[in-house]
Amino acid sequence: MNKLFKAMFCVTFFSVATRAMGFLLKIYLSRKLSTELLGSYQVAMSIFAVFMTLVSSGIPVVLSRNISYYHGQNNKKAIGSIVSSGLILTGIICLIVSLIVILCPGLMNVIFTSSESAEMILILLPALIFSSIYEVLRGALWGEQQFFQISFTEFLEQITRIIIIILLFETTFLDMSLTNKTALSLSIACIISSIHVAIIYFKRGGKLENPKFEFKKLLKTSTPITAVRTVSSIVSSIIAIIIPIRLMTYGYSSSEALSEFGIIMGMTFPLIMIPSTLISSLAVTIIPSISEQSNNIDNQEPKNRTALKSKINFSIKTTIIFSTLLLPLYLSLGIPICKFIFGNEKAGLYLTTASIMMIPMGLSQITSSILNAIGLELKSLKNYSISSSLLIISIIFLPKFLGTYALIVGYLSMSITASVMNLFMLKKRNIVSFEFLKIIFKMLTISIFSALIGYSTYSLLSNYFIIALFTGAALTMISMFLLIYIFNIADIKMLLIRKHKKSNLAHI
Repeated sequence: MNKLFKAMFCVTFFSVATRAMGFLLKIYLSRKLSTELLGSYQVAMSIFAVFMTLVSSGIPVVLSRNISYYHGQNNKKAIGSIVSSGLILTGIICLIVSLIVILCPGLMNVIFTSSESAEMILILLPALIFSSIYEVLRGALWGEQQFFQISFTEFLEQITRIIIIILLFETTFLDMSLTNKTALSLSIACIISSIHVAIIYFKRGGKLENPKFEFKKLLKTSTPITAVRTVSSIVSSIIAIIIPIRLMTYGYSSSEALSEFGIIMGMTFPLIMIPSTLISSLAVTIIPSISEQSNNIDNQEPKNRTALKSKINFSIKTTIIFSTLLLPLYLSLGIPICKFIFGNEKAGLYLTTASIMMIPMGLSQITSSILNAIGLELKSLKNYSISSSLLIISIIFLPKFLGTYALIVGYLSMSITASVMNLFMLKKRNIVSFEFLKIIFKMLTISIFSALIGYSTYSLLSNYFIIALFTGAALTMISMFLLIYIFNIADIKMLLIRKHKKSNLAHI
């Protein structure tokens, strides 16, 4: 476990740094773009996310899993073969998508309600092409557990994009709209990061071998995972298209509808998704070790069921803690936080309302990853398809009564349903215990108490906005961590005891 914690620390450090840079970029964009243009940007990115999912989901995941196995056998030829297969498959997908976008411009105009969104997709095609190379080679490095190289490359890409976008926005070098400059910055950053990861792969002795030995196997095993994640991206795209349309049906103008969508997806949801960074780091480091226990738990008895169950329970417990760390902050100070960061109080109102869904979203994220790791990809797809239907129903029928809040209700319903179904599948196979329900209850109780402290502090000092915000936030988080320590929810006491023992031994 010591090796696992070191790897998780490395991945988490760079993931947090990368997401922090990405969050600063979102703040910069929210200040430079109007809420309407921000809405157009979010719509275009939702469609681009579908294309990216096709090349960066199932293939790299399965590739990394198989490479981890081949690496243990020191079978370099098989590694080179499966990497070649991955590059060919993603290349074919990129070619098909690019041809559709280039040869069918009318289709893009039908999909988008804004011409800016359609133009952005064309500019983002180089990002798609080079990302297909990047994701395959990244998967190869992941399979060999080269976490530092992967994490650093992602951090480099984010820094590169920030530099490029500031240069494009603050100069008149190119006569392009701000949304198109935003898309161009992503394409340039993806080109640089793919070149960087290729240099790392080949410098480490990586090779490309005849793909015929691994091509069919990779295609067969990656398809279910790709299907799950593609459905997820398609659902997000449908949301981006339907929500503005439904809002316009009930009295919003086109500009107002895009503005509302831009606020909730471009300002509120980036804050809601912060815990997913930590959960992704957990998944990256622990999922390979879970996969080693069983490739398909329904057909193969795990090598060590007790160890497998322990890792899964640890993952779920840690996910709950990650998902609730910011809950009291959002509950008590959601509105002033968004006022300070984005200059938009409505985003804060959405944030306070939506904050509770971080828990089911986190559980859905980690349990889906676990199901994929133990060979239950099709069951994961089934669960997601059923749960996502609730989201679609919500955004079709609820805007009449709830407006943009229909999106929050939909995501909450989907996340709870997916989490419950995934957890019962794990319970049925006796590889998870429901002890985590106690952790949820404790963390919610602590969150409410800490939120009351933060809200009371802010109210008392409300005449001094900055002082009230930072003092309230500090006391909220201090009380949160203090209560976690007192109730030993994250085993902090045990960790401190171990460090103390090691320190004493060092002096003997």
